[in-house]
Amino acid sequence: MNEEILFDFLNTHQIDYKLFKHLPVFTTKDKLVLIDSNDVDTIPGLHSKNLFLKTEKQGTFFLVSVTDEKRVDLKALSKILETSRFSFGKPEELLELLKLKPGSVTPFGLLFDSENHVTFILDEDFLMGTHVNFHPLRNDGTLCLTPQAFLACMGKMGHPPHVTQIPVKID
Repeated sequence: MNEEILFDFLNTHQIDYKLFKHLPVFTTKDKLVLIDSNDVDTIPGLHSKNLFLKTEKQGTFFLVSVTDEKRVDLKALSKILETSRFSFGKPEELLELLKLKPGSVTPFGLLFDSENHVTFILDEDFLMGTHVNFHPLRNDGTLCLTPQAFLACMGKMGHPPHVTQIPVKID
């Protein structure tokens, strides 16, 4: 199982984390219902929304992680990154490149992108929090880490993020 590979990786590299189990969530609007939350009522820190994107002209892939309350302005983001317009990657591309299914997109899937087909973009707001939270390759759990531990993890995976202020869509 892919989750076992992830946890082996975290433990081998001595990356501190806490795993919270909860009912499956598919979007950031889904209510988080924790299972066996003996000592906590909520998961501390900033929660994520993760977008698997593909450029229309170049066909290059991006994984963009933003704080969950942000509505990303994809047109403005493509200008910042100097790429053609973005569209969402197809489920079969997500599965092939990151071994993930829609509803469980997470930067931890980059563990399986050994050929660096996907560029990782991280919202700089994550660096302001005490903890950051991402799915552990499935949508029925949340991995909680300090921003420093998360950055170390991504570096050891060979996918240090490009940190930038993600533009917000304004209605």
